[in-house]
Amino acid sequence: MRTKIAALAFIITSSLAVNICQAETMTALVKLPYGVKSKVLNSLKISDIHLPEGNKPLTCRVLRFRTVDVQPGSHIDLHSHENRPAMLGVTRGTSIVHPYQHQPVTLHVGDSYKEYANVHYARNGSKTGMLTMTTFDLLDDGSPCNDVTYPQNTPLLNKLKAEHDKFYVDAPKKGGLEKSNPVYSHNINDIQFSDKSDKLTDRVMRVRKVILSAGTALPEQDFSNRPTYLLVLDGALDVEQSGNKDASPVGKLGTADLVNAGNVSIKNNSATAAASYLVFEIWDPKDTDAI
Repeated sequence: MRTKIAALAFIITSSLAVNICQAETMTALVKLPYGVKSKVLNSLKISDIHLPEGNKPLTCRVLRFRTVDVQPGSHIDLHSHENRPAMLGVTRGTSIVHPYQHQPVTLHVGDSYKEYANVHYARNGSKTGMLTMTTFDLLDDGSPCNDVTYPQNTPLLNKLKAEHDKFYVDAPKKGGLEKSNPVYSHNINDIQFSDKSDKLTDRVMRVRKVILSAGTALPEQDFSNRPTYLLVLDGALDVEQSGNKDASPVGKLGTADLVNAGNVSIKNNSATAAASYLVFEIWDPKDTDAI
């Protein structure tokens, strides 16, 4: 039993480590155009994700992006991320995340937090204002894969419940005033990776923040090998996909789905104010041109 607990503790600790050196290296690989700032907020090597035995393979899952609204003074009930590796963030308010065996983590607008081998709950840090969180995850949506329906095992959560662990007993498990808002989802099997690109398990889930100064446009980029969702934090963007110049600007808290998008041009819609946005992507380390 002690060996199993130690192994679980090692996995949990690994899941919460902040890979600062890796993030700095990724940012340094790209020579940014004038007027552009890009920072890696968080990253997770998919090869570091070890799902509970018997659960659905990553290649059979859904790449999902959603938002979750939490009422003032309320919370998100205790739940497990053992079977749902995720990048979490905040676009409105403040979230206080309570992970098992770790101190609470406070997230403000634009922050990013990864969770993939632990359980936690979260509280809205305000009694008067709404909280909106984002989830970018590899979800088992319960559908069969190759005619097999897989279990969704959560051994750590089950252990805490069976042993009446204090963390489990004290955590809120019902009554959270939260609302899930689906935004985008794509089956991993439907994502068209290049034949020369790295396979899924050699890639990196990562979240970046990009700032474009007034009137700045990025060079056209090829997203055919870079499954990506965008969310605008401030300002507005012109996101032109495959020559579609008639698309409306994407305003504050608006989103864009760039999975299988091909060539895309991104420009700050304003000539007088900066714009900022978050990039949620499954990054190929060979793709050194990502901006």
